[in-house]
Amino acid sequence: MAGGISYDMQGILVKPAAGGSLPAVIISHGVGSNVDRYPRSIARVMVGWGLVCIATNYTHAGGVPIGSPGSASEPGASSANVQRVRKVVDILRALGYVDMTRVALHGHSFGAFVTTAAAAMHPDLFRAVSHTAGGIVPDPLTNLTGSAAPTAVQAAAIRAPYQIHHGDRDLVVPLVADELFASALQLRGIGHELFVYPGAGHDDVSTDATVLGRVREWYAGHGMF
Repeated sequence: MAGGISYDMQGILVKPAAGGSLPAVIISHGVGSNVDRYPRSIARVMVGWGLVCIATNYTHAGGVPIGSPGSASEPGASSANVQRVRKVVDILRALGYVDMTRVALHGHSFGAFVTTAAAAMHPDLFRAVSHTAGGIVPDPLTNLTGSAAPTAVQAAAIRAPYQIHHGDRDLVVPLVADELFASALQLRGIGHELFVYPGAGHDDVSTDATVLGRVREWYAGHGMF
């Protein structure tokens, strides 16, 4: 219990062998996934970059207890999931070996929605942000991807540089959602990149080597390493 909120969270933490004050990334999973699937796979790569990798299960997790705060009716960019991200930040701070000025966010699909919402709700906590197969909707009344997606109004608060990856044959989260997001960032002068992958479907971009190479370059270019 903290601040009147009951936290029941399960996750993973992967630390590089290096000592000293280390950068970190919070990795967010998609619907039906959990920390032992997508986040653990990505962590195997990112820990090799020198990042402390941490992830928690969200309300849209599958195959595991979803814990609290929140319920299964609050997936994606819900306040409950953003509260979980914020608690993960507290966990990183308590470790004592994480440089809290070098914390990044990365997510896929519904995890991308969480990533965007967290970057918007806490614009001063994160050095760099990236996601695959995410995006926004124009407003709460025009929702292309279900109630899980963040809105243009939410995205307006983002200040961290943001890299975006999306396949043009994504039949789960349409490319237009990330095109809208990139336009919103452009409108507000936020540094960003949008990469579109011809012929790629929804999950094709999630662990693609080219995508991850570009994410590493993005982090390096914004002081994560």
